Amino acid sequence: MRFGPGPRIAVAALLRVCLVLPADGSIAAETPTPPAAAACRDCHGAGGEGNAAGGIPRLAGQSAGYLEQELVDYSSGNRTNPIMQKFAKALSERDRKTVSEYFASLATPYDVARSTANAAELSRGRELAQQGSEAKRVQACDNCHGPDGAGVPHAAPFLAGQYSGYVASALHSFLNGSRKNDPGQLMTSVVERLDDADIAAVADYFSSLASND
Repeated sequence: MRFGPGPRIAVAALLRVCLVLPADGSIAAETPTPPAAAACRDCHGAGGEGNAAGGIPRLAGQSAGYLEQELVDYSSGNRTNPIMQKFAKALSERDRKTVSEYFASLATPYDVARSTANAAELSRGRELAQQGSEAKRVQACDNCHGPDGAGVPHAAPFLAGQYSGYVASALHSFLNGSRKNDPGQLMTSVVERLDDADIAAVADYFSSLASND
């Protein structure tokens, strides 16, 4: 059967929407964006890659359980942000689950931001991440967030490759009271023992671990 010009254009458009063609030539189905997640893309990016300059976190590949709980906490006020609270409150329980699972399923390449941290600052960040600080009675970040900040499903989010500006802001939010959703106030007890230089160092270190492998 031969298609006329109109049908051929329609078929081509449909293929562009439904399929992507990777570099190896294989064809894979593109994950459709749930309607409930459409608004999230405006800030967090079409692929959940986030925005370093805006301090907006990467969502792609993050634990669905973690993302869903954060939406619940924004809705309840346990975590405050005018924009996020507005969107979270508008979502139903089912929507929160759908949005979380969608972003968790994405394997978007990392948008690696240039770091201004020097070698000494990155070394301090690595020390806090991997060993903690006996002098400040702070345990290693990796004890909860997994080796190299890879995250622990249903327990702690990944930090590796997350934007340093966002990580630093999130840590400060535990101090200023805008975030109260850490079980047993574990994060608050850790962050209150760190100074601004420590927070910046550990944030820059985890940001430097971004990988597209």
